[in-house]
Amino acid sequence: MLPKPLHRFQALAAAGDRSMTYISAFKCLGGVVMSADTEENWQDQKNYVEKLTIVEGRAFPLAIGGAGIADLIEPMIQEVTERAAEVKPATTKELIALLKKAINTVYRDDLPWLAVKKQERTAEFLIAAKTEDFCLFRIKGRRLYPVKDMAIIGYATPLNAALLKRMYRDNLPMQQAVMLAIYLVSLSKKLDEGVGGETSIAVIRDNGAFFDYPPYISASEKRIEEFLKLTDELFLSSVDVGIAPSVFPATLEKFANEVAALRQKYMDQTAAISFSRLFSDRSYGGEPYPKVFQGALAAIGVNGITVREETPEERELNQKMLEAARNGNNRIATSEFNAMIADKRIEYLGKEQVQVRGTSGPVVSGEASATSLG
Repeated sequence: MLPKPLHRFQALAAAGDRSMTYISAFKCLGGVVMSADTEENWQDQKNYVEKLTIVEGRAFPLAIGGAGIADLIEPMIQEVTERAAEVKPATTKELIALLKKAINTVYRDDLPWLAVKKQERTAEFLIAAKTEDFCLFRIKGRRLYPVKDMAIIGYATPLNAALLKRMYRDNLPMQQAVMLAIYLVSLSKKLDEGVGGETSIAVIRDNGAFFDYPPYISASEKRIEEFLKLTDELFLSSVDVGIAPSVFPATLEKFANEVAALRQKYMDQTAAISFSRLFSDRSYGGEPYPKVFQGALAAIGVNGITVREETPEERELNQKMLEAARNGNNRIATSEFNAMIADKRIEYLGKEQVQVRGTSGPVVSGEASATSLG
């Protein structure tokens, strides 16, 4: 018999089952963020498996993730996503009815044919969707439970649950929610046996469900580690009253400078990643949520991409140019445009290769267009 303190999912791992999973979901401003690891363990084997599924093609804003035996998870996910894409429930009441029908179908038609032990038949699922409002549900066995704000399935250890509860706010902007989701998965990969692989993020917005871009997630994981080193050091210095009051402002100034430099580094990298998608992915239609501040200007130079704010003078000039163009005064619009680029050097690329730095390698394309980063 296994020792009592051993976690339920650790017990399954000890028995050689492939049930190690971390999936979380929580609401934020403008949607819901879901996150999961992508490692499947089977005895000594480790495989990549996508544990989150979305309704494709923006047919309906819904994402679902499952923890447990794959032979039970797969039919449930298929049943829910196919029904949602077809029915497109307009209200939470209709979505609940849809989920209950899916549960009944899977347990009636699929479960009796599965050659699995009885204790392995209690799979868990998290479902995030947008009906008249954003909503969350958890399925355990044949039971459906509404979730108010946040939930974890799989490795819902006291530590993981406490960290989510401490850091979560119901008014988190979506980018902060995504960063929190990435951090939680990263922590679980470090602490929980069998949780690993790449981090997967799905976001649910008014107009559909989307997977976040893997290179952006990978870069964000590194970003979080670097920021935590700075904030951890500041925390210890802040509570250290052995530091004289006359000395402490220097600590704050050092922290402010290092954080500002790190923010600039990752703003530039985030912009480079978005531009790389623009030049390499014909299906790219923009980010599902703003990843840099609204109105950001991105300049491409010999050192890569640099992001900055628009100056008041540039904003006034742009407004004059746009107003002149709207009024059909091409002469004034051209004059304002020439003034805007007076100190700039235009380099003609033609059909030459366009290279975007800040990614895993240069992205080459013969076509270029513009994108909004904010």
